[in-house]
This record gives sequence, structure tokens and C-alpha cells, in this order.
Amino acid sequence: MEQFDVLIVGAASAGSFLARRLAEQGHRALVVEQLAKENLGGKFDIFHIAKEDFSRFSLPQPEYADDFAFEFSRGRTFSALDRYPKKNSGNIVGMHKHRYLLRLNNWAREAGAEIRYQTRFVDFVYEDGRVTGAVIEQDGQITEVRAKLVADCSGIESVARTRLPPDYGVENFTIKADEMFYVVLRYVVYHDPKDYTVGTRGWSYYKTWEAPEGRADCAILGVGANGSYEEAERVFAKFREQVKLPRYTVIRTEQGTTPYRRPPYSFVADGFLVSGDAACLTKPSAGEGVTSSMVQLEIAAEEIGRLLNEGGYLSRARLWPINVRYVAAQGKAFAGQLATLIGAMSTTAEENDFFFQHDIIFSDKTFAALACGEPLVFSKKEMLHMAWVLLGGVLGGKVRLCTIRSLLRSMKNGARAEQLYAQYPASEEGFEAWVLRAERFWKECGSMAENEVQ
Repeated sequence: MEQFDVLIVGAASAGSFLARRLAEQGHRALVVEQLAKENLGGKFDIFHIAKEDFSRFSLPQPEYADDFAFEFSRGRTFSALDRYPKKNSGNIVGMHKHRYLLRLNNWAREAGAEIRYQTRFVDFVYEDGRVTGAVIEQDGQITEVRAKLVADCSGIESVARTRLPPDYGVENFTIKADEMFYVVLRYVVYHDPKDYTVGTRGWSYYKTWEAPEGRADCAILGVGANGSYEEAERVFAKFREQVKLPRYTVIRTEQGTTPYRRPPYSFVADGFLVSGDAACLTKPSAGEGVTSSMVQLEIAAEEIGRLLNEGGYLSRARLWPINVRYVAAQGKAFAGQLATLIGAMSTTAEENDFFFQHDIIFSDKTFAALACGEPLVFSKKEMLHMAWVLLGGVLGGKVRLCTIRSLLRSMKNGARAEQLYAQYPASEEGFEAWVLRAERFWKECGSMAENEVQ
């Protein structure tokens, strides 16, 4: 029977990153990937990473004529009526997803990790009720692999996490249809050179955007919605009614999903870790999570590496600092953003336009915080200004009272979420009581699916 320090399920960005970080510490890491190598990351051609994140996470650089597609730095986000643009800062690198994932695979292997394609996770191996490895299937052969830790980085399918017993320590929920963000990308050719794009334009009300494609005359028109691709297309049609786009011809269309819900309350259990899309580690503002999960994985690799050097079983109690450190580093801010956005998006197009005009929620400061994963913090002066402007909006017939109630509730919920996650238990003791409070809170917040464009 084979023995590894860590068995990682999934060879995309999260799995490759964790494998690299552990292997470079000298630990034996096996990555199993159910897809064939040539099909890895096949849903989308192009994806983005902030340029600064390559150095922040020590990621390998893409190369021209291979996985590199383009780079841009200019971006603006517009109101629902296509007015009052807000600046998006930072340099972004666009890459061919399949080829960059292969680069990450090679990067992990260079450090000593092993990757097996067309290898399926079947189930966990338990001893005395605790995870000690996994059953895998390759070429029709079923074998057991022993590991001191099994990490689920399998993506939205969460093939390992959903196989856990109900009371094992990490929630085994299946990500439901209304808990996903359905993305449709149209790769287009613009007819007129004056319309060629070198930056991005976004319309947050419709969750729609325009981005470079890599070639001068081409662009990507993207739209996302909760619930279904049909809902995304309905929203895109509403967007087209309001916003005049350049004349274009569609080359091809791609579809894919990302999680759009709160993450599990604990990422660790006895002999187990969950990360990436399987842990719903996505930016609340966009549903994107490639480098969002790397914040957690850097912490996890450090803690797991230390524990492996110490020896002994990797129990949930010993892995618990991963939870605590991640919540402090990013989880608390993401919870606040998600709770705020759930209510802030519940407006009419005209109200959204009014908010953009007067920097109510939708301001340069807010979009900068959302892009960086920072908390949405408003000073007393800003709150008083917003209250005064909103009062004028109501008196002038620009804003409904129900919208103000929803907005104030969302801002209050954002603050409540941060307070709740600031009280995340430092150990397993008190966790069950904290979860009961968290469950009540998220139930009160509702979901993004309830606030789609009308």
C-alpha cells in the first residue's frame, strides 16, 4: 500500500499550489485528478490574475507564445444607466487557463509532487473513525492510498468533502443550483477600430463586463447570474436594452460556474482539509477565487508542514489554527462583503444610477476594497453624508423607502458579519455555539439569488 504525507484531490490551481508548497518543504504529496491532462481547466479559455499576485504568492510567470494572453491596467465600473464611472486600479494579466494550469502542474512536480491524471477519488479510508487515506481508481483499478492528510481541491463538485459523514467536522453540503454563479462569456470581434478595448468596463448592477481578449479587434463580453444560465442570458438582454455596445460578431461562447455562497464554518477535520471552489473561497464581488484560496493555502501549507515535522496524527484540534488564521486574514472581510452586497444589490436601475452619482456604496473606495478583499468600512462622516443624500433622494422621488431600509440593513449586516467572524473560536471549544449564531445570521441575510435584476 502506498504511503504519502498528503493526498490532494484535484490538480487545478488550488491543488497545484498546495502540492508545491508542501513538496518544497520536503513532504511527499500525491495529487489525483479525474480529468485527462489535455482536458484540465477546459471550461474557459481565458482567466485573470492580478499582476502583483505573482510575486505575492511566488507563482510562476506565464510566457509569451504559450500561456500568456495579454496585460491591462485600465478599468472602469459604470452605473445601471451607463454613467458615473468608478476607477478600477491594478494591473491584470490574462492567461490561457488550460496552459497555465499545466504550468502550475509542472511547477508542483519540479518541487517533488506527484500528479496522476484520470485518477478518481472514490472514498475515504478510516481507522477508528478518523480519515487515514483514500480509495482511488485509475485505469479501472481500485487501490487504497494512506496519507496523513487528505485535501479536497476538486472544485465545485467537492467530491471528497461531500463524502464526509454528517458529523465529521466539516460540512458536507452539496453546492446547490441557487448557490452558484453562472457565467457566460462571449468572445467577440468588434467591427470598428474605434471600439477596440484596452481595459475593462463593468456594470455591477447587471454583473456584466467587457474585457480584452488578447487580439486588438477582439474582446470578451461576460455576464453572470445566480440560479441558471438562462437567468444570465435574461440579465444580459436587460443590459443590452440599457447599454449601447459596439457592433460585434460572436466568435464563440463559453459557460461555467463558480460557488456563490458562504464557505464552510470549518475547513479542517481529523486528517482533512478543504480549499478552493470546494470550500467556496471566492470573492463576494465577483465569484472569482483563484488567488482567494491561495491566502488560505499559504496558511494551511505552513501549519501542515509544521505538524508533519512534529509527527503524530493531524487531528482537527491540531489543524484548527488554519481556520483561525484564515478568518483573520481574509474570511472576516469576505463575510462582511457578502452580507453587505446581498442587500445593496436590491435596487432599481434608476436607484443604482443615483447611488453611483452620489458615491452611495458604489464609490472608488468601495471598488478598491472589493478588488483587494478588504473590509467595507465607512466613517461616521461618510455615513452622515450618505444619510443626508438618501433623505434628499427620497424627498425627490429618486429612491424608495424600501430600498433605503434594504441598504441600511445590508450595511448593518456587513458590520454584524465582521463582528461575528471576529469572534471566531480560537479552539474547538465554543465552536458549536458559534455555528448556531452564524446559522441564524446567514438565514436572516438571505441570498444573492433573491436580488437579481428585475
